[in-house]
Order: sequence, then structure tokens, then C-alpha cells
Amino acid sequence: MKLLVRAVLPVAAGALLLAGCTDTRTGTPSAAGSATSAPSTGESSSADPGGATTTSLEPCTLLTAADVAAYGTFKDGEEQKLGSARVCRYQKQRTDASEEGGIIGVAIRDDAPLASVNDTGGGIKDLEVNGRKAKQASSQSPLGCTVALGVGDNARVDVNVTAVDTVEKACQMANDVATKAVEPKLPKA
Repeated sequence: MKLLVRAVLPVAAGALLLAGCTDTRTGTPSAAGSATSAPSTGESSSADPGGATTTSLEPCTLLTAADVAAYGTFKDGEEQKLGSARVCRYQKQRTDASEEGGIIGVAIRDDAPLASVNDTGGGIKDLEVNGRKAKQASSQSPLGCTVALGVGDNARVDVNVTAVDTVEKACQMANDVATKAVEPKLPKA
């Protein structure tokens, strides 16, 4: 029974971390009863040319088995939908229960801008990945780290690492995968 719990817990923790990283509401916030702002014209700000989108991207194309091979032997990529995110994740194959586990995944969020990354307990850091605006959010429980890469004004792609020994290691792996594997495949604005 303990072995089953050890095998299922990292998967459940990873799913929760992936699902808990966004608020997909759009629009301009306003106080209750106040006049609402005019609808957006779809024009991009000059600070972040936002013409790029994620709608044509496929998650297991952004993150492939070759991309995660440097971190161990992983099961085949599993593509699924979690909330509004399109996800591809790879779970490390372990030879025994004492070996470190790990899940590396990518989540495409077509309607969640970079500003919507939620603090999952470890704070949010602003980053740049290959010149692209990004944010990092980490968590001790469940243990993991997300590097969110902005794509245009309204979308992002999250690189998630969970179920490794430390948050520091999870964030290092997430940054490495984001920099070397995922960001170069994203559309430029």
C-alpha cells in the first residue's frame, strides 16, 4: 500500500500544481457598481508586442522525450487537458522506491496572460528566458516549480517540474528546460 501511495502522490501533486497556476478571467477589473471600461481593440502595447498566440501549438511538440532525456529515463509523454490548459508531461521511471522521482511537463494556456501566474507559496519572481518575459513560481507543498513564458499579451506556456528532492532543484530544472527546449519553439511577437 505504501508503494502505491508513493507512486500516486507525485502524480497527484503535479496535477494540482499545474491546475493551480492560473486565473483565467479576462478583462479589466473594476469596483462593483462602477462603469466598465471600453472593450479592448486588440492592439498591443508598445512594451510587449502581443501579436503572438499559442492556439496552434501542441504540448508534446513543445516538450519531447529528447528534451527530458538529460534528466533520466522517462515514460512516454502523456497529453491531456487540465482545466483550460493543454498539457504534456513526462514521469520519470524509477528502478526502486528510494530513487528520486520527477515529473516534467509543459502547459499551454491560450487565455492566461503572464500576469495571471499565481503565487503557489514560494513567491513569484520576474525572469527573462532568452529575452522573453517570464515568471517563476515555486511551492514547498506540493514540491515543485513553474517557469511561465509569456506569449503575446494574452497567453503563456508553463514549464513545470514536480516530485524532485528540493524546490531549488525543481526550479533549476524548470529554468533549464524552458531555456533550452521550450522557449526556442515558441512564436515570436
